[in-house]
Amino acid sequence: MKVAFRLIISLQVFLNLSLPTLARDGSLLFALDLPQGGATSPATDAATKPSGDAKHEVLIRADKMSYDTNTNVVSAEGNVEITYGERTLIADRLTYNQQTRIVIAEGNATLREANGTTISGNRIEVTDDMRDGIIDSLNIVLAGRGRLAAAKATRSDGKVMTLEKAVYTTCEPCKEDPEKPPTWQIKAFRVVYNQEKARVEYEDAFFEVFGVPVAYLPYFSHSDPQAPRQSGFLVPGVGHSSDIGYFLEVPYYFALDPSYDLLLAPVYTEEDGPLLKGEWRQRTETGVYNIEASGRYGQSRNRFGAETGDDTLQGHVFGGGNFQIDEVWRWGYNAQLTSNDTYLKRYDISSLDRLENNLFVEGIDGRSYTAVNGWYFQGLREDDDPGLTPLVLPLAEVEYVPDETVLGGRFSLSGNALYLHRGEGRDTARLSATASWKLPLTTSGGHLLTLFANLRGDAYHVTDTSLVGAEISGTSTHTVARALPWAGIEWRYPLVRSEWGWKQIIEPIVQIIGAPYGGNPDEIPNEDSASFEFDETNLFSFNKFPGLDRWEAGPRINAGVRAAAYFDDGYVEAIIGESFRLHEDDAFTEESGLSTKQSDYVGRITIQPESNFRIVHRFRVDQTEFRFERNEIYAEASDPEWYTFRAGYVLLEREPDPDPLLPEQREEVNLGGTIRAIDDLWFKASGRRDLADDQMIESKFGLAYIDDCAEFGVDFRRRFTRDRDIEPASSFLFTFRLKGVN
Repeated sequence: MKVAFRLIISLQVFLNLSLPTLARDGSLLFALDLPQGGATSPATDAATKPSGDAKHEVLIRADKMSYDTNTNVVSAEGNVEITYGERTLIADRLTYNQQTRIVIAEGNATLREANGTTISGNRIEVTDDMRDGIIDSLNIVLAGRGRLAAAKATRSDGKVMTLEKAVYTTCEPCKEDPEKPPTWQIKAFRVVYNQEKARVEYEDAFFEVFGVPVAYLPYFSHSDPQAPRQSGFLVPGVGHSSDIGYFLEVPYYFALDPSYDLLLAPVYTEEDGPLLKGEWRQRTETGVYNIEASGRYGQSRNRFGAETGDDTLQGHVFGGGNFQIDEVWRWGYNAQLTSNDTYLKRYDISSLDRLENNLFVEGIDGRSYTAVNGWYFQGLREDDDPGLTPLVLPLAEVEYVPDETVLGGRFSLSGNALYLHRGEGRDTARLSATASWKLPLTTSGGHLLTLFANLRGDAYHVTDTSLVGAEISGTSTHTVARALPWAGIEWRYPLVRSEWGWKQIIEPIVQIIGAPYGGNPDEIPNEDSASFEFDETNLFSFNKFPGLDRWEAGPRINAGVRAAAYFDDGYVEAIIGESFRLHEDDAFTEESGLSTKQSDYVGRITIQPESNFRIVHRFRVDQTEFRFERNEIYAEASDPEWYTFRAGYVLLEREPDPDPLLPEQREEVNLGGTIRAIDDLWFKASGRRDLADDQMIESKFGLAYIDDCAEFGVDFRRRFTRDRDIEPASSFLFTFRLKGVN
């Protein structure tokens, strides 16, 4: 006997049903009180006894409902929705047996989980708490990313789903041709999806790419895409290099704890045997650190690449850390070490030719700053001498900036202490203190004036040891001090106007600096200012040397002009200037462009008509012969959907105090870019050429297929340079990545 709800109000007491109510959209709504745990699993056909007296409400909503008093079956049709806790089941038709507590949903049936996972099928049979059930023609859209489809699935315990004849992919169906095979998919006769462990396991897994089977594994598993971290194998690396032959890298990721993890990557090389790489990362209560290392035990090689016959342990260690002590102080480190000069390049770990190791403590309190650093360097170039490589311990710096002004301007005190030690040759100890004052002013006519004054005092103690063979032949010691005052004024007059819809600026800049001559005695070594380049970035610096060991002496004038035009989407800017002095300054070398009374011209031109295109030209022009001493041009353009492009050209005359092994001139051009050829197929290429020696340095090209769910590619690289056992070599690397499979 079936009775429509509008006729069974009197039966409510006997059926334990609430009165149906009319929702705002006109559909019927009623609730069932369900004892917690009271359910029957159709997968096991075993009744589950109630585990307590707690009540959970099952809410059913539909356009039409009826109830059979003989069978205790509720039937619903039209926009049916049944909710239990955070789970919701929707369908065209639904029956609910109150005795067996089984819900059968048919017609566009979809079950939505609390985590966002969506399960759909032609027919879903589940318990009323929606934990256990059977689904025909299953489709699952995982919360993170991914789709599972199967002919049939059984769900048990609300967290484990067993699928028969299943397919998995993270690719979206093709809108134009839904029947088209996805970029990749995994097919298996049996799949177990454990929602609690966020793991998908396959038995007899076949991998297909563009509908073509490419691999088979008897067992395979990966994490649910919504899982933040899971242990497991990562994408392997396969390739070939002229130095080490064919190689295979198989990384495995250990998700040990939410605060730390480990990556181990065994590498097998055809020529050099096995190599092990690893990386440890950890976040502590006060900071973060990481350690990256690799190692191998085997035949060592001499500088010409020949095996020496001795087995040795070779490897490298890189790392870094940063830790907060309190609100003001922190400490940290950076580490870069390797067992021999060419190890990093041979195994394509890094192309660095000088490694830096740093241990530091620093504090920032308002505008004031204090830091203590220690530095150790490892030179990897053939002509580097470890005995002459300095150990810097310590380098201490402090700057105090009071909140109050002094004579209306900003005042600061700074100090510097350095001890630099070498195994052979010169040791240097330095103490330095500086008092600085600066006062910016703006006149009613728009002139920007800045008054400044500095007084610096330095003291040096230098010990220089001479060697003959391996024996000390003599030691000389020097102690020297100096006082370095300077003062000056800077004038700027920005002229601004707006015409034709864009803003134009012309700003002349002049600095007048007064300072005594001298201040650079021969007894003071040049440790921190040897690498010096005069350009537009330091044109208006009070002291153009980057460090403290050298001082720009004598009265001088720095003058230049900046002009710019700003449009809606871009701008054009140019700056050019030079320095003038009364007498030549022998602290600067002839090659620097600053040794004469009138310096070289330096400048920069930037053209950026829109956000995705820019050209920059930086230059230094000899003021007598109007010849480029430095000429650097680079351009870049991009459209993320179609292409990226970059090009650069650099011309550098020989550096001051050059290494005699370096060329007289450096002239180089580099090009690189990517372009989208067809749909998701990208072509990429790059190259560097030494124009001074008329030879290539490096060239690369590759092809890559990249879409929303996969990345396949091959890259080829040719290196034309030689470094002891590292011969000019060619290498290629295959990239194979399935997005959403970890």
